[in-house]
Amino acid sequence: MDILYDVYGQSTAEAGSLAYVVRDYLLEQLPGQALKGALVLAVHEISAPHWHPDEQSLEPAYTGEVSVFLTTDD
Repeated sequence: MDILYDVYGQSTAEAGSLAYVVRDYLLEQLPGQALKGALVLAVHEISAPHWHPDEQSLEPAYTGEVSVFLTTDD
């Protein structure tokens, strides 16, 4: 599955820092985890976090995308 994530912050710097924390978790910590009957085999980055402020509120935000590869946890 592909996951598009948006990370908001009080400032551009905070949003960017938090986005890279999320990215690192997805790429480094999620593989190998069992989640409700599914095992995460691998996570691959589609796009690194990049500046993408919210169009409605104009709040500072970064967005990124990953592919998550799953199998049943037997």
